[in-house]
Amino acid sequence: MFAKESLYINAIKYKAQLKISYKKLNDEDIIEANNSVFIAKDDILAKDVASKLIAHSEEVNNTYISTLLIQDDTKILRKDEKVDTNENTLTSLNSDYNISISKSALFETKNYFEKCGVDYIFSAFHILNLHIEQNPCNNSLVILLFNNQAFCMVVDSKGSMVFNKRVELTPFEDIKDSKFYENEVLGQKLYDEVYSLEVYETVKNTIEEFYTVSKDIFIEKISLLYNLKQITDEQIQLMSDEFMMDVTYHPISVDEELFELSKDTHTKKSFIKPRVKPKPSIFRWLAPLLVMIAIVAVGYLFIPFDELFNKQNKVQQEPIKKAVSLPNHVEKNEFVESQILKSLELIPYDVVLKELYIESNSIKMNVDMLNKDTFIKVIEPQLLKDYNLASMQIKDEDKKKAITEAVIEAEGLKEKKVTTFKNYYDVYMANEFMPIISVTEQLKMLFPETAIVSFKSNFKSEVVTFNYLVNVVVSSPMKFFEMVENLSNELYSINITYPISFVKTEAGIEVEFILQFHQPK
Repeated sequence: MFAKESLYINAIKYKAQLKISYKKLNDEDIIEANNSVFIAKDDILAKDVASKLIAHSEEVNNTYISTLLIQDDTKILRKDEKVDTNENTLTSLNSDYNISISKSALFETKNYFEKCGVDYIFSAFHILNLHIEQNPCNNSLVILLFNNQAFCMVVDSKGSMVFNKRVELTPFEDIKDSKFYENEVLGQKLYDEVYSLEVYETVKNTIEEFYTVSKDIFIEKISLLYNLKQITDEQIQLMSDEFMMDVTYHPISVDEELFELSKDTHTKKSFIKPRVKPKPSIFRWLAPLLVMIAIVAVGYLFIPFDELFNKQNKVQQEPIKKAVSLPNHVEKNEFVESQILKSLELIPYDVVLKELYIESNSIKMNVDMLNKDTFIKVIEPQLLKDYNLASMQIKDEDKKKAITEAVIEAEGLKEKKVTTFKNYYDVYMANEFMPIISVTEQLKMLFPETAIVSFKSNFKSEVVTFNYLVNVVVSSPMKFFEMVENLSNELYSINITYPISFVKTEAGIEVEFILQFHQPK
């Protein structure tokens, strides 16, 4: 009996990035898992990301793509309450409540995934409700802090929801655009203070508002759930003292909760219905097989094979154009791009990255930081997930300065199994050999006019490889990633490789790396 294979993909859109998580199941057992992050500031999913999601869907018939609302302005209603279905879409939250969203807001999320399609769309309230169901609590205020919003629920002594509220929190971009913003480090410190104060005010106002409508239930505990930690333990303790009750602050895996929501028992809670999946059928293979048998039978009866074979021996065969396998430049570029993106993502808001140097087995960062403890608490644990060793060296021990200069290094890149959902083997046809001058002119066209592309060396193995040194100034890391995507879209085998450096200058970010061009001998 054949096992039922399925693939669940979570694609969550944040302010400036898209996080994608994969789980491949054989029956109910997880056999593969992977995740990746893409820079995403557009109003619609990038073509290259959509292509990857489509490729995964083609590999496994039972593929389900799930996401959360990009703009979550949902309202929770009792089951007997009516809603204008011409303007809103209604779905189930739990046995007692429904949840609605305006069709215009729902369209925004559906339209974002138009290039690849989406199966399930949920609200963050679904995530919070599922967490409460899995972790029963009584007489509590539970708040999910997610994507610059606070989703609040009050549950009674039986663990049933009796009050809900959604609060918008100030995003970092608004702080950055304000007149109080001076630089990245102090700006982050200001944002953390504003964020902590807004969370405190949200808790305080929610409790006060709840008591105006309910006199029979008393809140005995406050639980704050976070996807990204932004409040210190000291601030949580101050809240606990202020409200004179236990305040807990612990992480929640939104990806895991969304995965659970996407399982069959929860599909009716989605705002949309899943796409119809193709069903494998024996007739799908039987029909072509019968046609082939018929063709062979007719050919055997009526075609004079002896004459054809004799003529074929007399006619000189034309040379077959040989296909040459070159290094998979898309795979190489994606690996390097992923390593750079991970290095940038581990930098918290209270640290400014001035220089980044990446080798095949190590990285080095020059940073400015407000607190030295940030390395031990935040950066080092993340580095040790991918490297065997991590260390920090303080450049300046002057305690009078608010900012500490430091050098962070990590080495011994751990070998990790790369999860590949669909094999990619690109075969480049053997064209006329291109000399160095022609290759150089071709490469210069792929970069801005201000970029410096200079030939360094060449070597021969199974193919001929030209090495170039590229120096270019970009306004943001996103511009660099766009250049990498352009290289991956080329029909030639072109990839970036180590060493790679990013240096922050007055003109922008100066990026330098080795570029390889491969072609047949």
